[in-house]
Amino acid sequence: MRFFFPPFPPRLRIVVLLFLCGTGASLRAAEDESIDFTRDIRPILSDKCFHCHGPDGAERKGDLRLDTREGLLESGTVQPGNPKESELVARILTDDESDVMPPPKSKLKLSAEEIEQLSRWIEEGAEYRGHWAFEPIPSTAENSPTRSTHPQRRNTIDDFVHARLEQEKLSPSPEADRRTLIRRVTLDLTGLPPTEAEIEAFVDDPALDAYEKVVDRLLQSKHYGERMALPWLDAARYADSNGFQQDGDRHQYIWRDWVVRAMNDNLPFDQFTLWQLAGDQLENPTEDQLIATGFNRNHMLNGEGGAIAEEQRNNYVFDRVDTTSTTWLGLTMACAQCHDHKYDPITAKDYYRFFAYFNNLPESGRVDKRLGRIQVAEPTMSLASPEQEAREQELNREIRKRNKVLNDHKAEIDAAVRAWWDGEKKIDPETLPTKTRPLVGRPFEAIVPAEQRMLIAHFTKIQKEHPEWAAAQREKEKLEGELQSLRREIPVIMVMREREGDRRPTHILNRGDYLSLGEPVEPGTPEVFTEDESEFAPTRLGLAKWLLDDGNPLTARVIVNRHWQTFFGIGLVKTAEDFGVQAEAPSHPALLDWLAAHFRENGWDVKALQRLIVTSGTYRQSSRVAPEMVERDPENRLLARGSRFRLPSMLIRDQALAVSGLLNAKIG
Repeated sequence: MRFFFPPFPPRLRIVVLLFLCGTGASLRAAEDESIDFTRDIRPILSDKCFHCHGPDGAERKGDLRLDTREGLLESGTVQPGNPKESELVARILTDDESDVMPPPKSKLKLSAEEIEQLSRWIEEGAEYRGHWAFEPIPSTAENSPTRSTHPQRRNTIDDFVHARLEQEKLSPSPEADRRTLIRRVTLDLTGLPPTEAEIEAFVDDPALDAYEKVVDRLLQSKHYGERMALPWLDAARYADSNGFQQDGDRHQYIWRDWVVRAMNDNLPFDQFTLWQLAGDQLENPTEDQLIATGFNRNHMLNGEGGAIAEEQRNNYVFDRVDTTSTTWLGLTMACAQCHDHKYDPITAKDYYRFFAYFNNLPESGRVDKRLGRIQVAEPTMSLASPEQEAREQELNREIRKRNKVLNDHKAEIDAAVRAWWDGEKKIDPETLPTKTRPLVGRPFEAIVPAEQRMLIAHFTKIQKEHPEWAAAQREKEKLEGELQSLRREIPVIMVMREREGDRRPTHILNRGDYLSLGEPVEPGTPEVFTEDESEFAPTRLGLAKWLLDDGNPLTARVIVNRHWQTFFGIGLVKTAEDFGVQAEAPSHPALLDWLAAHFRENGWDVKALQRLIVTSGTYRQSSRVAPEMVERDPENRLLARGSRFRLPSMLIRDQALAVSGLLNAKIG
């Protein structure tokens, strides 16, 4: 149905509406700047419209999509240049509760300002732009800024920041004093405060590159890797225990220590990615490359008695999908586990194609508790020393010898055990192992196999008629005790490995229920981002290469934003783990894109990226701030001053230990 307005112009109708809402005074100010679709319009549509008219086909009403150019412009919903003839505006302004949008039952309502912005956008021509994070990253040559003439200009970062400040009629703050500066950069790059000698040496150094020399020294510190590992461990949901009620310990610290070494060695980020997602699929992988795959085994492990193994196995794969997509793509793919994503162009099929990459491990969903407090799940990798390996092989050989003696007499032993247990003579429970005492009085056949084996082992050891049985059993138990003790000393890390034979089939799980199998799917990346999947193998290694491909618009943006957040307390994109449609737009989009392109074009060199950031004039500014600037820009998004933010808790602890002389500086 088409709605028609009274004969006065639509702009006047909007003015009247704003006046009645008490916001008419803001209209002229709002008109001073043209409407930007990415900044002003898509957030309104995402918040108020996408739930019913967005990517989720199952929830879509009226077969209308407002998240695409076709749905907005080619369907007739919006008539560029003519708000009066646009169904979008008509549905928003109608008084008919059966036609008004959003519908009253949704509890959503557009503000007067939002209605004004939509109307102005249409009147200005309804220019449509794709979501900024999904657009290709321009090269540094295509996105070259005008060089800043400000005396505090140090590198290209400042060119972008100064241009924005000039636009806002602001100036950068003066550079911080040297004592403040060395403390700031030392904490940021190593997690520890500078020593008195380091401070005085910097303060007294007259060289023009005195600060750059400090930065280069800190980048080579053995503590650099420890500091830079912290945000990565958070992204990888690293923990020293398994979670859940039993919360068994694990040896994933081996992976953690590898991360520290990799960062100290400045392993290029593309290799850092390939090793962690698919190190086991590289040709002739090294021990480090296999250890690196522990990234995707940092999930919780449920070893509780009531846990359903297959349900837990699926939960572990869900975790890998969510962690990988959030860490490298900045997307909330978990939203598509049960249905098409409500806001981003990710379908449930996309989700389970991504799921298929991680669904082929030889894992059962059960936890191996043979190592006592250390509780792990296959696949694992042992890091035994040559001496430990030799001793383990020797113990296994000796145990096999004793097992042969017992197996050669199995029929005799079984008959003797049954005669002993089910015989007329009453067995005294006090003579039995504690766990088997409640079994007295029950027929042997009524006892579960695990408990039968316990009784067989006990009887074999105590009977007198066959001393060779008893000797073999006692020696076997002694050797098994030694083997268990040895294994508890050998670090065992959970890693990634493909199972042998056919690939485990993957299905779309209806509503995310592992028991409700839907359409079968093969491994693949989200269709919206990949024009030609044939160049990427349907393996984890193919996935890793796709994440790093120049055609992927997200990975480089997401990673440089994480590094920016480390040094400024808040990313250029505030929602660092969400670059989707619901994300906050970047404060400096051109700078974000330039950094992303520069990172890729320079070999994914992390230390070079961080050096660029901390040597910029922007980073070196004083953090002193006037009250009016606190009110105008409380979060320092304009970067007119040095950022103020609290140290992470671990750094506060280490700082206290360092200044008190109690810090243990040993790595690992």
